[in-house]
Amino acid sequence: MFDAAIQGLLNLGNFYVILAMAAGIAIGTFTAVAPQGLGTPVMYALLIPVIVRWDPIAAIAILIAMDAVSSICAAYLPILFGIPGGAGSQATILDGYPMGRRGEARRALGASFMAGMLGSLIGTFTLALAVPVAKPLIMLLGSPELFVVVLWGLTMVALLAGRKPIRGLIAAAFGLLISSIGMQPQTGVMRYVFFDNPYFMDGFPLSVVALALFGIPAALDMALTKIGVEQEPVPLLGKLWDGAKDCLREWWLVVRCSFLGVWVGIVPGIGAQTVDWLAYGHAAQTCKGAKETFGKGDVRGVIAPESANDAKDGGDLLTTLLLGFPQGVSTALFIAALLAMGFVPGPDMVNKNLDVIFSVVWILGLSGIVGSLVGFGLANPLAKIAQVRYSIMVPVILTFILMGALSADRDALDLLMVVLFGGLGYFMKRFSYPRPPLILGMLLGDLLEKYLYISTASYGIKWLARPSVIVLLVLTLGSLAWTLWSRREKKSDVEPKAVAEKTGWRFEPATLLTLLFLAVFVYAVLIGWEWTFVAKLMPLYVVAVPGLILALVQIYRDVTGSESSGKERTEQVEMEESFREGLDKRVAFRRTLGFFAWFAGAAVAIWLLGITIGLPLFVLLYSLIEGREKWWLALLLAAGCYAFLWGLFEAFFKVIWPSGFLFLMM
Repeated sequence: MFDAAIQGLLNLGNFYVILAMAAGIAIGTFTAVAPQGLGTPVMYALLIPVIVRWDPIAAIAILIAMDAVSSICAAYLPILFGIPGGAGSQATILDGYPMGRRGEARRALGASFMAGMLGSLIGTFTLALAVPVAKPLIMLLGSPELFVVVLWGLTMVALLAGRKPIRGLIAAAFGLLISSIGMQPQTGVMRYVFFDNPYFMDGFPLSVVALALFGIPAALDMALTKIGVEQEPVPLLGKLWDGAKDCLREWWLVVRCSFLGVWVGIVPGIGAQTVDWLAYGHAAQTCKGAKETFGKGDVRGVIAPESANDAKDGGDLLTTLLLGFPQGVSTALFIAALLAMGFVPGPDMVNKNLDVIFSVVWILGLSGIVGSLVGFGLANPLAKIAQVRYSIMVPVILTFILMGALSADRDALDLLMVVLFGGLGYFMKRFSYPRPPLILGMLLGDLLEKYLYISTASYGIKWLARPSVIVLLVLTLGSLAWTLWSRREKKSDVEPKAVAEKTGWRFEPATLLTLLFLAVFVYAVLIGWEWTFVAKLMPLYVVAVPGLILALVQIYRDVTGSESSGKERTEQVEMEESFREGLDKRVAFRRTLGFFAWFAGAAVAIWLLGITIGLPLFVLLYSLIEGREKWWLALLLAAGCYAFLWGLFEAFFKVIWPSGFLFLMM
């Protein structure tokens, strides 16, 4: 164990690993400070197709460093603008923004940086100690136990759906179904391969789906609210060191909230959406005089959520690396990157690549320290990034999305997939269908089916009678039942007016999306019914049939009004899954249609002209027409896009982009 820890540290001595870590810190800082919408999942999805070709430790370094620093520097938007800086920094608004308005923005930022660094170190320390303790236990898990553990993690993603856990389960089932597309390894049966097109032989590319589901709604959110144009930040006044001293003075609060964050990271399904609120609530209940000062600019209301949010990363990575199932979208995509590089998180990685796990530990700790120092040293320049106009950010984001999508297989169908799943991502976000469970289902589907096949082939049905499996199944079903029961709508949660509206039948737009999922599950059952038992065991009996039942239940709840459509007591858990309010409906509708018209037009331009011509042309036209930028700036952005596509990818990385359809016809 000690040798593995030393080797993990020595792995970081490579120049390219250090350079990758520095790049990750820079990207994570920009991601945290840029207007809301450009989150870590989007950047992960953009980077993974490129970095999987790198040295594995360097690739891991850029991802871990980016995620760690993004969490530490996520307080800029809450403190300066009063808007969420992403999941995990939403509660910071309550006291950070009032501090900024009264001229203490620097103090609030200093407190958040110091709390983030200390929280990150506590999370790292916990992860390092957990590895030697958990290794003997993990090695006792066989395929039956691992199947139930992964299934447990997937069912717990229902918590990501707030008060609507059934929608979370439907999304997870849909993701599992997508993962089954292609050839079944043991039987050779081709499952759901549309039109016998070879593009679908290996299923949908995860990077394309992730980019579309998260990148498109993120860019749309910017286009709707136009951050950087319609909103001015509070003045950046005060002293950073005053906030750091506040944090050191409240060291016991930092320790308590940090371990709370680690616990949230370890427990399946709670996730980043709640960690800051749990820490804030704990501080409000335990800090002296909190009832009079919290919500009015108390620095302790910044320290508590920020320390918990950054400590959570250690807990997230603990379950991700040691058990093999992720706690959120970022860790899901991190697992996807590890799998692409030949590492299998869980017992296999603990047994064969323990030094790599310790490399992750060292990178996480070092990134937390350096990221905080960057925040302290570059507070003023970083604050200006938050004011970048949407007319610049939107084409930049769409450039990365379309480039990342096409780089997956360099197939024109990648463009179609990113448009289709981008539309699905919009409707899921609009109608409160959580997207993380879908990605987790896609990612873990193959692993779940592998464990199910090995268990059934080795033990038959008897594996369900193993004592360890029974215990895990009881925990899985118990946690799911508790979730459904605790998230049910109580009479006390609904106003009398809402009760009156429930009488009779009704139809909501969200029901259309549920009907779409229902149709997919029905199609899956009809198509796969004639397959061999092994080929249909996972997609039909484990996924499609339960998904069909869940969709019917959700439709019944929708049309009978047994599920409230109003704002509920746990709204903060669902903040990440909805567009920001405040726009006139007609304005929002017009901007949404315009956005998708530009996006689809960009995809068509790339298909017709090729990416090196179509994408810069899109950037130029969007900046001039939609963004109303000056012509010289639009030309500069378009030239930068061309230089990036040709100079970096074609000339340096030797990436051969597919030719446009018009050029192929010549």
